[in-house]
Amino acid sequence: MKTHRPRPSNQDPTFYKQKDIDHAWDKFLCSGGDAHDLPVRDLIVNSWERCLTQGVNPEQKSAPLLAAEGALYTLRQRNNVLMECARPVLQQAKMFLRDLETILFVTDYQGVNLEVVGDPRTIEDARGIGLVPGGGWKETVSGSNAVGTAMATRRPTQVHGEEHYCQGFKPWTCTAGIISDPYDHQMIGVIDVSGLSNIFDKFHVPLIVAWASEIQAGLAQKTSEEWHLVQQHIVQQHWGALPNRQPNRKRSSGNLLLDRHGRLIDCSQNASSVLNTLDIEYDPMVRSRLSLERFGGAQIPYPHDDGLWISDDWVEPIHYGDQIIGFQIHVPPQQRRTRQAPVKPEVTPSTLRPNADPFREICGTSASFKASTDKARKAAVTPLPVLILGETGVGKEVFARAIHETSHYADGPFIDLNCGAFTKDLLNGELFGHVEGAFTGAKKGGMMGKIEAANGGTLFLDEIGEMPLELQPIFLRVLQERKIYRVGDVKPIPVQFRLISATNSDLRKDVAEGRFRKDLFFRLSTVSIGLDPLSSRKEDIESIARLVLERTQASNSIAPRTFSPALLAALKNREWPGNIRELVNVVECMCFMSQNETLSVDDLPDGYQPGEDILTTDCQPNHTAHMPYSLDTAEQQAIEAAIQQCGGNMTQTAKTLGIAKSTLYQKMKKYGLENHR
Repeated sequence: MKTHRPRPSNQDPTFYKQKDIDHAWDKFLCSGGDAHDLPVRDLIVNSWERCLTQGVNPEQKSAPLLAAEGALYTLRQRNNVLMECARPVLQQAKMFLRDLETILFVTDYQGVNLEVVGDPRTIEDARGIGLVPGGGWKETVSGSNAVGTAMATRRPTQVHGEEHYCQGFKPWTCTAGIISDPYDHQMIGVIDVSGLSNIFDKFHVPLIVAWASEIQAGLAQKTSEEWHLVQQHIVQQHWGALPNRQPNRKRSSGNLLLDRHGRLIDCSQNASSVLNTLDIEYDPMVRSRLSLERFGGAQIPYPHDDGLWISDDWVEPIHYGDQIIGFQIHVPPQQRRTRQAPVKPEVTPSTLRPNADPFREICGTSASFKASTDKARKAAVTPLPVLILGETGVGKEVFARAIHETSHYADGPFIDLNCGAFTKDLLNGELFGHVEGAFTGAKKGGMMGKIEAANGGTLFLDEIGEMPLELQPIFLRVLQERKIYRVGDVKPIPVQFRLISATNSDLRKDVAEGRFRKDLFFRLSTVSIGLDPLSSRKEDIESIARLVLERTQASNSIAPRTFSPALLAALKNREWPGNIRELVNVVECMCFMSQNETLSVDDLPDGYQPGEDILTTDCQPNHTAHMPYSLDTAEQQAIEAAIQQCGGNMTQTAKTLGIAKSTLYQKMKKYGLENHR
């Protein structure tokens, strides 16, 4: 099959005439796949080539029905979390699209349609092409279409009219976006807007991205609530009655805390090394779902670790009433795994202190890194509060966990809270908890706050500079008196915990300008540890990149990869404004997306080639919590979110939205967004 000159993959679908695309399709098929100089977008030509290679029938009239009646019911049950979070979008879209000759549908991660809503007449027309619940829209079964091509490229995709590979779908136009789980960024579904070709609108792309982001926000919120429930009941079980109790632990055990969906919430510092001693490939440092269905966990419909390496006597279910909400797994090192009846070990789910030095797990050889590590080691064995300073992505939480593991509080839980993620009222509840009936919407039975949950262990407050000024004196009083009051309660609760806080802002400047209390600042910063940005310690880049590569390929059964010298040089020459987090994302992307044994500069993601100015690869906009009621509102919100997420980079913003930069500027002027640059 001949290669063709690459064309911009984000061209407007109307750039080429439909008649010309139809002729190009005929030429492509008659020539056996010759794609040279076809008047078709590169995105579509690449999809046609995949379809031809996979043997898709270009004369196909409708999508195959892959799940009918009972099978469809089972499929929806397996994807109940996705459907629950998609429900608000589906309900509002049902009314929003009713008179727009448009329908919206959601698929599972394999492209099987789960539900369709929208204009009744269009829903009826869609039956003719198999666009019904249970229909399959992966490229391998239905050719080039927005759902299947979005799945293949992992990008928002619009396929218009003649661009479809199969004859039966050519009267239609469709726009699809990927729904990713915020936990591990795994694709768990696709959302699509479709209609006959006359309803084509290129601004369906930001609309569909906004809807997908709203569903993802719901998934993130649900995950946060589930994890909070697991942690709350664990702390109550092990620490609530006897806050000063020190359980008898086997410190050498590797300990994992997971929710019922097999997502890792926390693990001991030595978990990876203990698993390695047993030749178990599961790596807790790489987010991978772990099936615990045979122990009462939820069925996982997405790719995951089957968990067959887990012995029965390692597992301790966590109950909430008569339901299992999570699991503790205690892996004994260098011992034969048995299939005995479960024995409940006397341990807590917190990050446990291993015999080995926790700081050895932190990668870095530069002088500044060693100085920060030495200072953290010394501070760890004291009861003093620690303030960690550094830019976003430099590893402040990793240092905080290592300090906790090394400290005398290692037997207690490690509880973290981002002060910048909540409003004042929500943060108040997160910190202090509340009693039942304290306010409208208060949880039945009340809720334990993060300070109380950290009793006997470590409280890590990230973005401490974002704590509202009104809450600062209340928190200072807690540090002085070591007791709290739940919202709505008059009974004090004694607490003992180690405080570690972190910020990327200049707290001294905030104090001088009246945004942060001076007395609280001095209380927090008894020991201050600064972490330099990655751009200031270039010698650490190679070792970090190699460590990420090894862990990624080991935990995902990826063939061994190596870095070319030129690629290592390119990595070292970047500034990395996102620091270690950004470097990790780039290495993981290359590891998954490249088929080359030796990774080269050509394998770098878009925007990371030498000389390119685009420094951010993941600019998916976060949508607001409310559903837009008009296309104009959706456009404006999607554009604002994309600009913010892309740091004001207009080239990357236009690429994310799937529109030309000139069009982006026109829309910004329309909505009065010029000052957002």
